[in-house]
Amino acid sequence: MKFAVCLVLFLFLSNSFSQNVSPQFSELKGMGDQSANTHLFYRIHTYFANDPIYEWTNHIYHLDIFAEIDTLFITASGFESPGYNFNKWVSDFDFWNNNPAEFIYCGGSTGGPFMEGQPYVVRFDGVSAPFPAFHGSANYIDISSTDDSLLYLGVFMSDLLYGEWRTFSSIDGGWNWEMITDSFQFQSLYPINDNILFAVDGNNSQLNKSTNSGNSFYLVDPESYWDSRFFYDNDGMHVYRVINSKLKVSDNIGEQFSWETKYSLTAGDKFYVSLDYSNSGTIYLANKKNIFISANYGDNFNLYKTLDRKIVGIYKKPNSDKLYAATKYKIYEITPDTIQVIKSLPIPDEVLNYYPLAVGNKWVYDYIIDPDDPGLPNDAGIYIREVLKDTILANGNLYAKLYDETLNYFAAIIYERVDSSSGKVYRYYEDPTLENNEYVIHDLLAEIEDTITSSRNNYGESLFTTVQQTGTFKKWGITKPKKIYQEYSLLMLTYSLTQEVGLDSLYFIFDFGYGRTDLKGTILNGTVYGDTTVVSVEDETPNLPTEFSLSQNYPNPFNPSTAIRFTIPSNVKRETSNVTLKVYDILGREIATLVNEEKSAGSYEVEFDATNLSSGVYFYQLRAGGFVDTKKLILIK
Repeated sequence: MKFAVCLVLFLFLSNSFSQNVSPQFSELKGMGDQSANTHLFYRIHTYFANDPIYEWTNHIYHLDIFAEIDTLFITASGFESPGYNFNKWVSDFDFWNNNPAEFIYCGGSTGGPFMEGQPYVVRFDGVSAPFPAFHGSANYIDISSTDDSLLYLGVFMSDLLYGEWRTFSSIDGGWNWEMITDSFQFQSLYPINDNILFAVDGNNSQLNKSTNSGNSFYLVDPESYWDSRFFYDNDGMHVYRVINSKLKVSDNIGEQFSWETKYSLTAGDKFYVSLDYSNSGTIYLANKKNIFISANYGDNFNLYKTLDRKIVGIYKKPNSDKLYAATKYKIYEITPDTIQVIKSLPIPDEVLNYYPLAVGNKWVYDYIIDPDDPGLPNDAGIYIREVLKDTILANGNLYAKLYDETLNYFAAIIYERVDSSSGKVYRYYEDPTLENNEYVIHDLLAEIEDTITSSRNNYGESLFTTVQQTGTFKKWGITKPKKIYQEYSLLMLTYSLTQEVGLDSLYFIFDFGYGRTDLKGTILNGTVYGDTTVVSVEDETPNLPTEFSLSQNYPNPFNPSTAIRFTIPSNVKRETSNVTLKVYDILGREIATLVNEEKSAGSYEVEFDATNLSSGVYFYQLRAGGFVDTKKLILIK
C-alpha cells in the first residue's frame, strides 16, 4: 500500500506558512488490512513562529476504525533558531502485507547549523544502514507485492559525487541499500510486476519507465514535474498520475503516447484522488469542498458530495459504500446517504477571536453616508457597538447582548454568538422560518475563494459571501491578520474582521451613493486603543437623541418591505410630540400613514410593507413639532 507525501525539502514546508498554525489535519490516507478492516493514517500539522525561533510538528496518526483505537504512528517535527536547527520530516511510508504493525518509512533530517537534510529510512523494528551521501532527502519508497525482501527508494541528493536524482534498491527488506542509478529518482513500483519502475530524470524531471528493474529507463511522458503520486487500477492496464494540478491517465501501463490529461486545475491548486479498487475505472477526486466520482477512468466526473470546508485528503474503502474525507478540523465517514464526523479537532482561539464578544468590549466607529443625489444631505457621525452582558435565550444558546449602531439603519439591542464547533457567528432573530431563531452573519473559517451563505445586515436572508482577500491590520501598536469579506446583497457590502479586534470597517454602495464605517477606537478586554471618547451606553438603554432625524430606509431599493428609522430628541419643550410618518407616490398622493400619534423622546423604527404597490419611486415624510424631512425610497419587484 503506497502512501506518498513528497515533502522533498523542509525548507519548502517551512516557507509555506507566514503565521502560527494551530493543530489541524493536513493529510488523510487509508488502507484495508487482511481482514478488510479500515485503517486511516492522518497528519496533524502545527507551526509556531516566535521570531527568531520557529517550531513545527507534522505527526502521523493511526486510526483503527474497527477497534476504535487512535494512536500516534510516526513523529515529524522541527526547531529552528539562529545558528542551529533540527528537523525531521516524513516523505513516504508503506506496509508489508497490508499489516499496520509492519511498516517502513523514509524522509530527511537536519541537525546543526545547515538546512541541508540527511536522507533516512526506518523500519518498524530498526533503522537501516546510512546512505553514502551527506545532504538530501529520501522521498519515495515501495515494497514489492510479490517479494517481501525487495524494496525501491527514490532519493534526492545534493553532493557532486553521485548527482542529484537517484534510485536505490534493497533485497533484504530495507536493511541495506544499493544505488542502481544516479540519473533518475524512483517514484513508483508497478504492483504486479517488479520489473516495471517509474522515475523522473535529473535533467528535465520528465517521466521515465524501466522494464528491467531500473537497469535502464526510457521516456514515456515529456511533461516536466518533479513530484508525482501514482495509483494503479485493478484492471492491470490503467495508471493514474497526479502532477502539478493535473490528473494524467495511461491506458497502457504508462507506455509512451498513452498519457492523457483527464482533469486539470490552475497550477498550484490541489486535489486528492482515491481509487475504488473493487470497481475498475472508478475514481474519487476531491477539489476544494467538492468530491467528484468517475466510473470511466476519469473521462467524466460527476459531483458526489459537498462538504462545508476544503478537503485535505480522501480514502475510498473497497467493497463498501464508505468514503473517508478530512478537512482542517474534521474527519468524515461518508456514504451515499450520510455524512458523519468521526474525529474532530477544536477550532483554535486565534480563529474564534476574529469576532471577540467578551462583556465590556466596545467599538467606536466614524461613519459617513454620501448620496450622489444633490437633493439628499450627507450624513456623518459616530457609531457605537458594545457588549453589554451574556444571556441565554429561548433556544437554549448563550448569546452576547450588544447595543449596535453599525447596522446603520437602526440602533438596536441585538444578540450574537460565536459557535466554537463550526466557526460561524450567529445572530438571534425571532422568525419561525429560521432554525433555532438565528442566522449566520459570519464564517470565521472561510478562506479565499470560499462561497458561504451568510448575511450581516439582512435579517436572515440567504446571501452569498466570499473572502476577497487577507491583509494586515496596523493601528495603535496592533499588528494582526484580517480577512476582507464581500456580501453580495443590494448594498454590495464589504467588511473586514481582524483577529482579536473584530469588525474594523464596513463599506457599502447603493443606487445613489455610498456609506463607509471605520474603527476609530476600541476597548478590548479592558484595554483602550485609539479614541473612544463617547458617552457610555447605560446598561441596555441607548443614549437619548438630541435632535430630530429621519434616516434613509433600509434596504433601498426594497421588495416588498423596508425599515424606516427616526428619532425624537430629549430637548423638546414637551415630554411628547405629535409625530406623523406618511408615504406618498411620485405625484404627491398619500399612499400610507405609518405613524400618527404622540411619541416621547427616543429612537424608533417602523416597517413599510409595499406588497400591494407597483414598482416605482415613492417618498416618505416625517413631521414632528416644527420638524419636517422627506426622503426617497424605491420599490423594485
